[in-house]
Amino acid sequence: MSITFDTNRNVYDAVLLCESSKCTRNEICIEDMCVDRGSLRFVARWSRQNRQGYLIIRTPLNHTIFYDNSHTNSSADEGRHEVIGDASRVDSIYWPLNTIPPKGFYKICFSTGSLLNGTDKSPITVTIEIRRPQQELEIMTHSFNRSTAHLNECIDTSDTFIGSYSTGTF
Repeated sequence: MSITFDTNRNVYDAVLLCESSKCTRNEICIEDMCVDRGSLRFVARWSRQNRQGYLIIRTPLNHTIFYDNSHTNSSADEGRHEVIGDASRVDSIYWPLNTIPPKGFYKICFSTGSLLNGTDKSPITVTIEIRRPQQELEIMTHSFNRSTAHLNECIDTSDTFIGSYSTGTF
């Protein structure tokens, strides 16, 4: 973080330094890239490089968002998938700052994609970060011992299911 003071205007400005760029107040740094902070953001991270996994979110309005269905067609539910960097160790779904995410329970799922398809058959641990403005970062972790069978399914009984998150009230 960089804090500057403008003596001409008597104002402070705080800037998040992200690799070689500076993020604005409405951005956060993920994988050395400044991205929209969002009114709600789910980020999946994993450590195995050069392999792809996929975050899947089922919203309270029963819409499923993932890489191949990158946004809903509903003005009441404006979540969208966002590719960050080369997408080899992170995946993200968010609601832009000027939107209000639907209230209720979100199902959080993850498809292992190609993460367990190589010669390394050790379990893969996925960390889910849940970010909301002026809220503490919430974290979920889940380990996968084998490849998931479904790419776009996100229900409680699915092998992709990690957990639920309630927005409560904003």
